Amino acid sequence: MLKQLLAIFALALSVPALALDAAKEYEIKAAFLFNLSSFITWPAHHFTGENRAFDICVLGADPFGERLDVITVGQKVGEHPVTVRRVAAVGEVAACHSVFISASENSRLQAIFAELKYKPVLTVSDIDNFVVRGGMVQFFPRDNKIRLMLDPEAFTDAGLKPGANLMRVAHIVNGK
Repeated sequence: MLKQLLAIFALALSVPALALDAAKEYEIKAAFLFNLSSFITWPAHHFTGENRAFDICVLGADPFGERLDVITVGQKVGEHPVTVRRVAAVGEVAACHSVFISASENSRLQAIFAELKYKPVLTVSDIDNFVVRGGMVQFFPRDNKIRLMLDPEAFTDAGLKPGANLMRVAHIVNGK
């Protein structure tokens, strides 16, 4: 399973980003968003009950359309079935395990980060300087490919642990 996930990451990282139309770009980003979950450890207390779902949320204008739903249908993270939710209010993100913060939320980033401070919620976006401003994972184009940037300190503050394989494929920065 791990080899398959690494292969998906490697393939997605090798797809030229600038040559893609927006639909294809967000299809790749949706796959990244889902697959990131397999490379991160959440605290056990963040899952309550046997059938607690793994919630992937999209905050703000949804750039994925149905792509994220299609990729995650019938999938699990560990023993937890994946659900995708669209949320509009900052207060709703604390109930998510992973949240993609849309570019439409750029002006509210500080309020979002304040809401999630020290909470085990993975924050992901493609907003410029997202990681430097306090986010955990940023999708960005480089060398005509979609790349990952992450801040290990932001993970630690939230009680999350990025796996070694994720650390190997990501560009590591120290954010705030």
